[in-house]
Amino acid sequence: MNATDIKLGPVRLAPGYTRWNARTYLFAAFITIGMLAFVSFIQPYLLNANLKVPQDEQGRILGLLGFSNEIVSLLLVAPCGALSDKIGRRPVYAIGFLWLAAGFFLYPLARTFPQLLACALFFSVGVAAVGCMLATVLADIPKEESRGLFVGITGFCQGLGATLAVLVLGKVPQRLVADGMDAVTAGQITLSFAAGLCLITAIVCWLGLKRGTPSQIGERERLRALLRTGIDAARANPRIWFAYMLQFVSFADRIVIGTFFSARLQQTAIVNGQSVAEAVSAATKPYVIANSAGLLFAIFFGLALDKMNRITAGVVAMTIAGIGYIAGGFVGDPTSEWITLVAILLGMGQICAIIASQTVLGQEAPQDVRGAVFGLAGIFASCGILFTTAVGGWLYDVVSKGMPFFLIGTVNVCIMLFGLYLLLSRPKTA
Repeated sequence: MNATDIKLGPVRLAPGYTRWNARTYLFAAFITIGMLAFVSFIQPYLLNANLKVPQDEQGRILGLLGFSNEIVSLLLVAPCGALSDKIGRRPVYAIGFLWLAAGFFLYPLARTFPQLLACALFFSVGVAAVGCMLATVLADIPKEESRGLFVGITGFCQGLGATLAVLVLGKVPQRLVADGMDAVTAGQITLSFAAGLCLITAIVCWLGLKRGTPSQIGERERLRALLRTGIDAARANPRIWFAYMLQFVSFADRIVIGTFFSARLQQTAIVNGQSVAEAVSAATKPYVIANSAGLLFAIFFGLALDKMNRITAGVVAMTIAGIGYIAGGFVGDPTSEWITLVAILLGMGQICAIIASQTVLGQEAPQDVRGAVFGLAGIFASCGILFTTAVGGWLYDVVSKGMPFFLIGTVNVCIMLFGLYLLLSRPKTA
């Protein structure tokens, strides 16, 4: 090891990066995913407390909000990346958090759906900035030999952030209402706490991330060329199609848990006679159980990956996810005796899909076209979000509240069958 190498624990940092830069990034990753998870969790509360939206319309509204958010994020991710190449990662990340803070202040002021949609679209600009920097700075900081370890540490921080944000902030409205405050004001104060966290994180990013611009900026590939190269790679190797499918469904899984699971829990609690504030508190426990189960199972599944064929790992992941999401379609009552088991299965299924998609993609993507393959995988991930928010939201209202779970559970099973086909057709593939 070079004497000038700087390490954060066992992670070797790229030249020019300090331990403070790495710690700042891990804190930013913790808050980033925490805030994005929390805004999805709290949206049903706003629909019930602020807008008084009938329950048979909430699925489509949540779907439209998610669909619109993803479209805006897709349009702005490339400009945010280009801007960070010109002015540096630090200002873009900090501005992104300032934007999220402003969005959290605006959200509880909405009293009509157009106003709420406008707030969501405004918030999406900040999501695009922090989401792009989350991935970009992750690629910048570690040396190549420590990349996998640093990605794992970052993933743990992200999962912990999502769990704690919902666990802590999700309980605030009930406590405020119990002290005599009305539900609308309680929601406004809760979101103000989230805004304050974003403001603090913006300051931390500005002080702690590396100053300046990247020393080497690669040429950005055109979208048409990226699509063509990524598809050609998959035609030459069907296992890359499998990786794309895993990427699609792993992000679809996130939407089901982040949007429809929390909405269904809150709505069922209200139907059972709880207030809006009590309902969001009741929904917190199963949601946190799901995320905690995912965090714990990620360690076991990650260790098991080194001992099994990656395609086999994908098949196992899709089996667990399929069982979890289909089970989730049957149980949506936060007081049910089965809800803990269902939440555990959902969390395990989600994390399995995420880890499997990353590992299969990393193994199968050819080195000379890796950028194009990962770029197309990102497009598949966005398609998974758009598909789930649009179709799932409609099914949630028109058919039943369990249908988004059955839909994505079926998709998981279909991908599992494709993985089995790959294993049976090429049994000796490593």
